Amino acid sequence: MVLLQRCALTICAAFISIFTISLFHTAHAQPNDSYPNKPIRFIVPFAAGGASDVTSRLIAQVMGQSIGQSVIVENKAGAGGNIGTDFVAKAPPDGYTMLLAYTGPMAINPTLYKNLSFNPLKDFDAVTLVAEAPLLLGVNPSMPVHNVQELVAHLRDHPEQVFYGSSGTGGSDHLAGDLFMKETGTKIIHVPYKGGALALRDLVAGNTQMQFMTIPAAIPLIRDGRIRPLALLSSKRFELFPDVPTIAEAGLKDVYVNNTYGVTVPAGTAPDVIHKLNSELVKAVKNPEIVNRFKDLGLVPIYNTPAEFTQFMKDEYDRWAQIVQVSGASVD
Repeated sequence: MVLLQRCALTICAAFISIFTISLFHTAHAQPNDSYPNKPIRFIVPFAAGGASDVTSRLIAQVMGQSIGQSVIVENKAGAGGNIGTDFVAKAPPDGYTMLLAYTGPMAINPTLYKNLSFNPLKDFDAVTLVAEAPLLLGVNPSMPVHNVQELVAHLRDHPEQVFYGSSGTGGSDHLAGDLFMKETGTKIIHVPYKGGALALRDLVAGNTQMQFMTIPAAIPLIRDGRIRPLALLSSKRFELFPDVPTIAEAGLKDVYVNNTYGVTVPAGTAPDVIHKLNSELVKAVKNPEIVNRFKDLGLVPIYNTPAEFTQFMKDEYDRWAQIVQVSGASVD
């Protein structure tokens, strides 16, 4: 009887040991092995059809094929990108909600808006940059200028007689004009529109004379000769327009305005999940199909580590805070 009891206890102990080891391996292997095991939401804080939307959908398609799960783009537009950005800030930090983090809501709006419901530096974890979209300074062909130096001379001779349009008060294209005036000592009249497309329409019509515009919208107008490009507000020339100099080459080193697209997730997301997303997003941005499509859209593919993107976000936050304060722009 004693022998039988001892055997039973031994078998029971062995079973418990095996069961415990199994649970240990399951608990520790499950997170890495299973993520992602359902579709990922990719929130774009702007309306469908724009550069932000197109950029996100290209990345989502390639990324989804790689991870074996759908990456579903959802547009949550409004308040200059604040609505969609705030939505992600309050989402569960489980790796299943990503944000297309754009310059406006992440760097400009915190100073531009008086009562913002999120903090870009505290409410998000950085994953990676994915693209940059430099602004381009262009004029209506009727303007008697063919380079930045001639434009500056013309503006000084005609103070407050030249109009420049923008996509709206506080946008990067509006603030680029303020930077330009500060750097050159000129006075230009700002005309805000409800969107960059409307501003471009009036530039082509001659109702405004100059504009700091996004490249995607300007490409067909430049090719048709309806806009004369003078300079890129970026650190290097753009492949589609190799003859257009950078603003630094034109002598204005401090008028640098580069819209960027990155990907962030809610603060508190697990580091291994962020690492997985970074790896997949970088792989997507390097994809030749995306590289070519970005070029056609006037975008430059870029990527970095979560730590590098975190520092970039801080630097941009500080830089744009100074620009907005100098401009005096404000949105209630």
